Amino acid sequence: MLDIIIFFSLFYILLISVIGFGIFFQNIFFGTIKNMNDQSAIYTGFYGLFLLTFISQVTSLFVSHNYTHNILLHLIGLLLFTFIKIKNKKTYLKFIFLISVFLISALLISKTHDDFSYYHLPFTKYLTEQKVIFGMGNLGHGYKLLSSLFFLNSTFYLPFIEYFSFHFSLIFFLIFFNFFLLKEIFSKNTHDVIKFLYLFAFLFFNLSFNRIAEYGTDKVGQLLIVILTIKIFQHTCYDKNKLRISNILFIIPLIGFCISLKTYFLPYILLGLIIIFLDLKSFENFKKIFYSKPFFIFSISLIICFIHHFISTGCIVSPISATCFGNNLDWANSANNYENFSKGLERWAKAGTGPDFKVENSLTYIENFNWISRWYTNYFLGKFLDQLLLLISVFLIIFLLFKNFKLKKELFNFSKKHLFFYTIIFTIFLIWFLKHPQLRYGGYPVIFLTTSIPIAIIFQKMQNKNFYMKNFKYLILLVLIIFNFKNINRINKEFKRTDYYKFDNFPFYAIPDKKFIADKFPVGLTIYKTKGHCWNVPSPCKGNLKNNIEVKMNNGYYFLYKF
Repeated sequence: MLDIIIFFSLFYILLISVIGFGIFFQNIFFGTIKNMNDQSAIYTGFYGLFLLTFISQVTSLFVSHNYTHNILLHLIGLLLFTFIKIKNKKTYLKFIFLISVFLISALLISKTHDDFSYYHLPFTKYLTEQKVIFGMGNLGHGYKLLSSLFFLNSTFYLPFIEYFSFHFSLIFFLIFFNFFLLKEIFSKNTHDVIKFLYLFAFLFFNLSFNRIAEYGTDKVGQLLIVILTIKIFQHTCYDKNKLRISNILFIIPLIGFCISLKTYFLPYILLGLIIIFLDLKSFENFKKIFYSKPFFIFSISLIICFIHHFISTGCIVSPISATCFGNNLDWANSANNYENFSKGLERWAKAGTGPDFKVENSLTYIENFNWISRWYTNYFLGKFLDQLLLLISVFLIIFLLFKNFKLKKELFNFSKKHLFFYTIIFTIFLIWFLKHPQLRYGGYPVIFLTTSIPIAIIFQKMQNKNFYMKNFKYLILLVLIIFNFKNINRINKEFKRTDYYKFDNFPFYAIPDKKFIADKFPVGLTIYKTKGHCWNVPSPCKGNLKNNIEVKMNNGYYFLYKF
């Protein structure tokens, strides 16, 4: 019983701390917020996650994220929430808490993501036990796949709960995602087309993203990029007045946050072309953005993010070989090594590799469209088609809730702004499809946006405006019932498991014991080696028993060399 109390108490304490940092961030970079009922409050939670991540990435250059570091950090967050004066703060918090109650069943998991034991937990645990170590990529491929989510999660390492809080951030993202959507859907200032897009997003992502164990490092960024893209679509195509630069400034830091979560969000920088070509026609407007505080923190956060990529791998953006300097660094792998690694990831995404198979002629397989037929058979007809049918079902459900809808030619009139925006989105879709065509690798947003935008434009002429005041409330209830039914059913099955994922340590997820070997080096660092996934083996952990690592120290930092 005590474990349950500690588990949920720390979850809500950390949630309040995140909000405190979010309020502070808005005050510093956008001016003092006077009322949490303002529409800008839709960003507060995400800003809190962003600022905590940024602080984590900076401090990890100098210290480990141990109990002392994290207790002080979140104590500051709680103080910020408590002492920053702002109207309707309690009302905002009640709404956030209400959403969290309806989503809390997803927090209870016994089985984590398949990659959690491979590199999510080992990398995050390494941040709690060490300051940064150069050349961590030499220990295994997992250390080459950086995500700022690991840095965020490392700040949740606290007494009593330890690393069992490393999935709290996933629920925080989902809570703030739903707050954003509900606030926008019920806003009187939201255009009908945008309301439909938010409505589609609410149904589809809550029904599809209901299993936290499937999130990994991929899905939270996809939740965020969807609502940011819709927001840009709103500002550029539907705002009654000329685009206000302040509206774009709210979004800029969070675009950087998405890129730091997963580098496959880099193509979304193309959204900047929409803003520049459609609205920022004067050089003065462009300068206002370029010299703004939000653009400054956007730039600095990406620089810090890429510094961490370099420290671990010798690449500015791992695993893009063109950004790698390993040929000139004795502690990093060569650019050719990362090119092969990148091709391996692409082959995996194109259904050419699996846990127990690999296609012949793997280098030619990913070229041109040689991979299409196998990808269609082994991936599209399975996971992809399931999600596409779910999205189509969302469209049909909303369509059937309306009456007196008549199909008219004028519904298909798309403005030049619509076409330009859609061209950018479709370009991002093509980049995704040609390089890493799996939903988990950024596919959910591009599939959702490319299909939903035209449908929303057509749906806007539906006549039943009472939907938003009446029917949508029932739709929310239906989504919540399905969301919780699926999770309660999952929890029940996890209690009945007989393998090491069984809920023996409720409410904490399962962590199997691993035997390991400690290899201590004269300079003071110990590398721990085990067979297979590291799980919670002390850090830094290496997933094989080979003695092919040398450790040196330079200017107070450890450097790992592979021989």
